[in-house]
Amino acid sequence: MDTRKKIIDAAQAARIAASGATLVSGYFDPLVASHAERLASLKTNGTKLLVLIATPLNAILPAAARAELVAGLSAVDYVSGLTDGLIPDIRLEQEDDERYRALLHRVHARQKAAS
Repeated sequence: MDTRKKIIDAAQAARIAASGATLVSGYFDPLVASHAERLASLKTNGTKLLVLIATPLNAILPAAARAELVAGLSAVDYVSGLTDGLIPDIRLEQEDDERYRALLHRVHARQKAAS
C-alpha cells in the first residue's frame, strides 16, 4: 500500500474531523520513536486518527517529507497540514525533551558547517 494516499487536503481533513476523528498535531521534525508510540496509544476503539503537521522555525525536514513519514505509521489513518479551523484534540510537543533539543542543535550545526 502506498501510504502517501493517507495524505489529504484541508477540505478532506475538515470532513474527517467532523466525523469524529481524533486530531493530533505536532512538528514530527524529526519523527522519533516516542511519536510513533504516542500515536499508537491514541488509536482507540476504531476511531480514525488524523495527524496535522505543523511547521516549526528552522525545520530540518520539509512538511511533505514529514507527512510521508507520519503516514507510514500503521496507527495513523490520515495526515494533513495544520489548517485554520481545525483544532487538535492533542498536541505532541517534543521541544521540552532535552535529548530532542540536543539533536536539533547538532543537526543545525552540521547544516551551517556544510553551507
